[in-house]
Amino acid sequence: MKNCTLTKEIALAANYAFDRKVYLFLRAWVEEHADKTLLQFNQTLDEYLVNDALRDFFLNTQHPIQQLLKNRFIACHLGRRAGSVYFDPVSGDPLLAGIEERIYNLARRMDSERMHVPFRSVHPNKQTEAGDTADVSNYPSDSEEIRYNSGNHFTSRPANNNVFDENSKRCTAKSVGNLHVFFKRGFLEDRLKDMKELTTVMHEAGETEPQFFVIYSRHSPKEGHFGVSLVVMDPAKPDFPKRVMVCDTLLKELPHHPRWWNHFIEEYTHVFGDAIVEIVEDLSHPLQKVNVKGDDPYRHDWNCPYYAASMADALADLVTSNPEFILNAGLSEIHNAMKAIMSDYYLPDQEIKDRQEIQYINRLKRWHSGRELIKDLVIEIGHRSTYEF
Repeated sequence: MKNCTLTKEIALAANYAFDRKVYLFLRAWVEEHADKTLLQFNQTLDEYLVNDALRDFFLNTQHPIQQLLKNRFIACHLGRRAGSVYFDPVSGDPLLAGIEERIYNLARRMDSERMHVPFRSVHPNKQTEAGDTADVSNYPSDSEEIRYNSGNHFTSRPANNNVFDENSKRCTAKSVGNLHVFFKRGFLEDRLKDMKELTTVMHEAGETEPQFFVIYSRHSPKEGHFGVSLVVMDPAKPDFPKRVMVCDTLLKELPHHPRWWNHFIEEYTHVFGDAIVEIVEDLSHPLQKVNVKGDDPYRHDWNCPYYAASMADALADLVTSNPEFILNAGLSEIHNAMKAIMSDYYLPDQEIKDRQEIQYINRLKRWHSGRELIKDLVIEIGHRSTYEF
């Protein structure tokens, strides 16, 4: 508790200093761009700087996030480590500076993935005009769906494309030799067709060794949940797999299938025919809490991109270390071997970690994803050596 209080005090001081720095940044911008202060109206300069200057800056500046990141102090605060952030012990929401919150919300309102810092903003219809996060009590009386939506809290906001790119970069780096990690936008059926075509080309080129495909994808256009497949292909028989194992992340116990099992099966039958059902094996991990209406929104679990990436990493590592094991081991052996690798979510005795601990781990991953985007933008600006991350 003492450390928690200290972290909050330090975070409040850092947030106050950040707000002051951006206030001075905007004052300098106004002095140089008096013709672009469209929202000032009858406000004094101080009132305008507090209320609307940041929105004018975003409306009138090309790549406003990058312009802000050219300021070393601003970049260091936005790109700070999770250890410097105070997270509410109940909701898991990070304590952001007031202007910092506006920066993330306005960036998202610009409708650009390159400016949308993952998880740190709310949907535009939940923002005030100035870019603050609207209080739920102020929602229209007929907006029950918006009021209930999980996106009100940091720990339950859906991932965006930046997170997909981050996970893809790490997982696809493991592709080597006869291991192929497919981590692309689209759906499972698209990736299965890619796999089939590649195997055919390899057969024509004289390849004879088994090929291992780790596929990270959304299930289907009907069901956008993320899942993972491990498919073993014999190049001599490119029209039908040698072995197929699929992984979902919803809470369930083997041998019961997750509720979206039929979407896996449907996509496989589209590519390989009905006979594929006989060889598909279920490697699913009960990581993701199923959302129940009436739960507090911050308890909802929207972390399937991270769970699926962890499963893809584990399968890729198993193929790299022991391909014969993947070819010949039983399903439960492979399942347990994955647990041993997935230390983020499993204990050394292969029991799943406490739900609260899993939420904490995912909270850190969410903050890190935003930090990665900010760091990439700083590098793009060309001043990487002058910033401390």
